[in-house]
Amino acid sequence: MSEPPSSSSQLIRIPIVLALDCSPGFLARCRRVAARARFLVRSCEAASAWGTAVRLRPLAIVLPSHLHERAPQTFELLAEDAGARLVVVESEQLPVGELEGHITHAIGEAARARGA
Repeated sequence: MSEPPSSSSQLIRIPIVLALDCSPGFLARCRRVAARARFLVRSCEAASAWGTAVRLRPLAIVLPSHLHERAPQTFELLAEDAGARLVVVESEQLPVGELEGHITHAIGEAARARGA
């Protein structure tokens, strides 16, 4: 009789993207992109970003440029600590194809850096 596969062999890792202080409409667009590109979007306010990023270990962190401009070094450190890449969005009206390209590129870079 063969042994059942170990639980680690059945583990499926789904990339997580953390969206900070995004409007409900933009968050919905991110989730539509995520469904097509096969990643999961979680959102939170900037005030709880550090704890959320440490817990979730996202591969990408999406945030509007006006938020990033307030404390760019803080967000760079956040991404570094989480092992993520930042996706700073100039406009929440960014075409869906461009949004998908930026996020999937960031996911790929972070995954390679982690050795995943």
